[in-house]
Amino acid sequence: MRATIKMIAERAGVSIGTVDRVLHDRPYVKEEVRRRVLEVMEELDYQPNRVASALATSGMARHFAIIQPTWESYVGEAMAAGVAKFRQDRQDYNVSVTIHPYRQGRMEDCLHLLDTLAEEVQGIALCAADCPQVRQKLELLAERRTPVVTFNSDIAGARRLCYVGEDAHHAGRVAGDIAAKFLRLGDRILLVYADHGYAGHKGRADGFLERLAERGLRQEDCRVAETHDNYDETLAAVTAALAEEPDLKYIYMANRSVPACMEALRGAGRMGQVRVLAHDNSPETRTFLREGLLDFIIDQNLTYQSRKALSLLFDAVVEHRTPERDCFYPESPILTAENC
Repeated sequence: MRATIKMIAERAGVSIGTVDRVLHDRPYVKEEVRRRVLEVMEELDYQPNRVASALATSGMARHFAIIQPTWESYVGEAMAAGVAKFRQDRQDYNVSVTIHPYRQGRMEDCLHLLDTLAEEVQGIALCAADCPQVRQKLELLAERRTPVVTFNSDIAGARRLCYVGEDAHHAGRVAGDIAAKFLRLGDRILLVYADHGYAGHKGRADGFLERLAERGLRQEDCRVAETHDNYDETLAAVTAALAEEPDLKYIYMANRSVPACMEALRGAGRMGQVRVLAHDNSPETRTFLREGLLDFIIDQNLTYQSRKALSLLFDAVVEHRTPERDCFYPESPILTAENC
């Protein structure tokens, strides 16, 4: 049975008017009472009437910002689709969303956006590197009571509301488990990821190496390259590895520069001779998978990430509901040529 305001009032031992004031964040409610009412709402899984809530909030504009790297093609399109779905979901509310990209690796630009938007928005969805400067900004935003949801790459333990995105460490362990099935002790491996500051890619790399070790393979047999999701850097790193490691057996592409890896393999005449596992179901990786040039893809639902991050901000700002957990992970299906 759907919970009602009357049921909440009875359970919390307050009047219906008090529940209404808590629901719409009105003054003259003791903090202890407010907390008790919110706890009962959560216990009963109370879902406010959408039309009534829209009418109650339509006169108060809320503005959310997305701060993210400049994602091109597939990733940018998938994330934008999530934003579009959120706008459609909340079209009855006076809520707006703007996207503020910064160039990957230009953390000073990200920090500037956090400073600028702190005065203008009621909530921020953030994808950024995990570094002391960003953590400090999150502290300041928390003190201002501006909620921040991290997405795609987490800043664990920082003053953010919650995280939405791939469980990167687990995805890396899955990659390591798959790779171990094709490797023997002493086989040479190449791991390519963005850099250690980008928590999503670092999590993949750590999980991959961890699982290989558990399967009896040695970390010293794995060559690691940080290429910052850059095509040219990835091409150079894979080309060098192929030249210097004639017995290279396996490449784990933990970043998005898979076409550069394919070009390096083609240039070295090693296409089809080295097994390759990658992430994300982009048009390019799907083509490589169907052609037999990639062995597996570990996917993640990018559209879910931006949509869910904004939905959680909406719940916190408009409906005063805190997330029920710290991390929201989409599924990470394993794709082959037969199911991509």
